[in-house]
Amino acid sequence: MWDNDDFADRMVAFVPAVARCALEAGRRDLTVRLDEVERRVRQAQVTVVALGEFSSGKSSLLNALLEDATLFPVDSYVSTRVLTAARWGEQESITVELAARHGDDTEERDVGRAGLRAYVCEAEVQDGTAAADAERVLRASIRTPNAKLRGGAVCVDTPGIGGVHRGHTAAALGVLPQADLVLYVIDAMRPPLPSEIAFIERVVRALGADECPERLLFAVTKADQAGDPGRAVREARARLAAVPGLDERSAVLAVSSRSRLLQLTGAEPPASGLTGFEEFEARLWEAVDHARLRLRAGAALAELHSVVRGLLAPVEEAIGVLEAQDAAAREKLAGAAAARRVEAGRLAEGSATWPTDLDTAFADVTAGLRARADTTLAKAWRDLRARYRTDPAFLDDPQAVLDDLAGKLAVLAGQLGRSAAELTGAACETVAERSGVPLRSPMFADLPLPPLPDPLTVPAASAAAAPSVVTSLTAAFDAAVRGARLGAARGEVVGAIAWDQAVQFSLPGGSRTGKVVKGVIQSMAEGREGSRPPTPGVVAGHVGGGLVGAVLAFAGKVRELRRTTHAEQVAALDRLFAPWEAQQRAFLHDAVQALVDASADRARAELRDRIAQRQAECETARTEVTAALAAARSDAEAALAPLAARRDGLRRIETGLTALVDELRGRLAAAGDD
Repeated sequence: MWDNDDFADRMVAFVPAVARCALEAGRRDLTVRLDEVERRVRQAQVTVVALGEFSSGKSSLLNALLEDATLFPVDSYVSTRVLTAARWGEQESITVELAARHGDDTEERDVGRAGLRAYVCEAEVQDGTAAADAERVLRASIRTPNAKLRGGAVCVDTPGIGGVHRGHTAAALGVLPQADLVLYVIDAMRPPLPSEIAFIERVVRALGADECPERLLFAVTKADQAGDPGRAVREARARLAAVPGLDERSAVLAVSSRSRLLQLTGAEPPASGLTGFEEFEARLWEAVDHARLRLRAGAALAELHSVVRGLLAPVEEAIGVLEAQDAAAREKLAGAAAARRVEAGRLAEGSATWPTDLDTAFADVTAGLRARADTTLAKAWRDLRARYRTDPAFLDDPQAVLDDLAGKLAVLAGQLGRSAAELTGAACETVAERSGVPLRSPMFADLPLPPLPDPLTVPAASAAAAPSVVTSLTAAFDAAVRGARLGAARGEVVGAIAWDQAVQFSLPGGSRTGKVVKGVIQSMAEGREGSRPPTPGVVAGHVGGGLVGAVLAFAGKVRELRRTTHAEQVAALDRLFAPWEAQQRAFLHDAVQALVDASADRARAELRDRIAQRQAECETARTEVTAALAAARSDAEAALAPLAARRDGLRRIETGLTALVDELRGRLAAAGDD
């Protein structure tokens, strides 16, 4: 197994040397960027999201994995009812976030380990022993000095599939693209049913596990209760084989959380019983390390390489002037440097064409995504109508009709969000290349880098801090759940009107979908991100949640169909659903614009930052070349020596970075072959 901590140390080891070179060149601005690169390498967070049927053992598995039996509350029946994230903290702090009784502000409350159960356990709610305001809880956050989390892993427990909060399950699909790794839990005593296989298929699509199988790991829990754990794994594999797109390399491992925890407490000898944790932990942490490498290491190396090239180019230009054969050659080189400075100056907004080019490119992205949304939505509706028309059994559980549609819409929202980031990033890269300020060196073309790297400039003291990976993920899930609740609340009113009259507007807020999208996205985002606009993931969460909530709001009305004949059921559903497709299409068109806008803001910021770097580099080159021209008239050799030393030092750093890039490429290739 690769030592990725050592790899990170060797990356960071270049930062002080590059910073010294930046200070020698008078580029103090670059030291800020270098500090941020180092911070991100050191504090790189990788999110591990646990999914699975309710009461499948997700919370127990996470407790066993983290060697802390009481960290995530566990119940014999239904446990987790809200997303709960555990990450490293110097001191333990456990809080819940509560929705406001009025307005959109939220309240954070410190509940401690003893009080967490009363907020996040569904069994407590059902038994009447939950906290008085447990229904207001949006999410829970655990910070704890657990050694397993110190390296940046963040474990996220989720409500069970098929539990009482069905909207949460569907909404979660829309934010899975932001997870680094999904740990899917299967109960050895309950092999996956067709409904769960269908959900896993959506997980594969939402996560992109068909292209990156290492992002999805299956744990067959309660192996100690199965007569033959190996058989339980084989049966799970056989059923998972029906999932389209699921790579056969995806790990399926039997584990016993109970035996593991008993061993940790000394109740069982270390060698007794079945735990399966040795192989499970090795595979899990290897996947976590690979996730950290896959995006974060490449992005850090790309930024370091960009800084080094920006420092090296002016030095090489000055050396070229000093080594020129005659005054004419020197003046020609100086003229070329001056021309580059003028060209960089023309990139300033107001006189450059790149802002207009970006707007045009982003408009094309929006149009393409809207067409994709139309096609996917139309297919979802065709499939739904065909199913309830031809399969009377499908209507025995009318909620299944809505669950099916809600899940498809949530996956669509997540895919649109991911595509918006990827396509917007590609458009920005094309415009940047055309403008002469490429975002990345060609040497990184075959490495998986974020489509839109977060700007590395440090915000002003008054600005909100940049959100961490887990903050973005939990905020997106929170947005999805809040959107589902708002959609359900408003959609229920619409549904009541629709049932008795005719459905005119089936999405929350009525027919003015542009206003609806802003209401679902922006109003709930106020106060959530400080002075920063919502991230693309949060926007996708709001969109998916709003769609899910609007669909599930009709559950009570659809249940009334049970008292009618199949023909009457079909006719009633036709009337009920008639306006939905058109209204959802209009909603998604405005939602796509919001998703592209969120990504476009980051793209513009990235290109502005690169242009500013380019202009600073050209200004440094002007200073270096001017000094070289003056030195060439007096003592060129004396001026050449320190410049050559700087050049050679930067080239050594560049060579070292290139070696790390090649090593990273090899590591990723080896991991892909496993």
